[in-house]
Amino acid sequence: MSMEEQGSSSAGGDDGIERMMKQLGLREEDLDAVVFEAEDPPPEEATRWMIIARVHTESEYSIYWFFKNMKTAWDLARDAKTKTLESNLHIFQFACLGDWEKVTEGGPWAFRGNSVLMAPYDGFSKPSSIKLNHIDIWIQIHDLPIGYAPMVKALASKVGEFKTSESNSFGFEGNFYRVKVRLDVRNPLKSVVSISRGGKRELFSVKYDKLPNWCQVCGHLGHEYKEHGDGIHPPSALVFKNMRASWRSREGGSRPGRGSRGGRGGSVSGRGSSLLSQNFTADDTEEVEEVDMDSDDLEKNRNRDAPSSGIPGASGNSGVSDGKWDQWLINSRHL
Repeated sequence: MSMEEQGSSSAGGDDGIERMMKQLGLREEDLDAVVFEAEDPPPEEATRWMIIARVHTESEYSIYWFFKNMKTAWDLARDAKTKTLESNLHIFQFACLGDWEKVTEGGPWAFRGNSVLMAPYDGFSKPSSIKLNHIDIWIQIHDLPIGYAPMVKALASKVGEFKTSESNSFGFEGNFYRVKVRLDVRNPLKSVVSISRGGKRELFSVKYDKLPNWCQVCGHLGHEYKEHGDGIHPPSALVFKNMRASWRSREGGSRPGRGSRGGRGGSVSGRGSSLLSQNFTADDTEEVEEVDMDSDDLEKNRNRDAPSSGIPGASGNSGVSDGKWDQWLINSRHL
């Protein structure tokens, strides 16, 4: 019996155990169970702050690079322990609560473009019994009139299990509502949601933040359209195009296509929302997106951070030449 079959049997409680014993030709007298006393559990640190994870792909990958690059992408405060159970099933144990929360709440995560599916692990459940089929991801429902705001939760539930949503107040830019949902990776992505009003149907496109690799032919995660069938498809077959969100809204006026420094799009302050955890794609080639600061923000930083002597904008020294200003910026590595 495979691990998956055993896992499904154990998940069924007593009925599952009886079914498993029947399949294996076992009788009650054949079993000599070891009694585990609940009042004498293992030390708490042996089972806390763990996750079980797999990469959503049928392709082989380097386990060494998987561990190495995920730790880098997560930007952990302390090193994590790792263990491979099968070729595509792994356990991570973190050394502090902050790292565990960052990883479990900060996704979706990807390795070489493919989703990393994970779930908290208690250290007592059979690893094979834990179903790793979901990711939490932010979606954008575009061009939805403000009068339909009460329908946002119902619309998002057509995409995945509703988790939470962000305010779409007038303080935020962006012609969309942003909602966090739990996606089942066994189902194709939803490219649109619809509302029927007075017998007339309206369609609203759906985009996904930080969307891992997906197939433009079938809409499933885990492969790209060139890996679907023989990989040769007419343009008309690519019906799941342009699913990845190109920008995020931000309070105070972020522009489309520009990096976000805070608000809804992410933050560069604090370890839990660092540049690495926001923008890093776990791969052998390590790249971090550059934050594009507005000119007003840059001028504020100049005035705030410049020393009190020899820097333009500092008190009593507005006449320093541009050459000295540029040299100070280079020396201080401010840009």
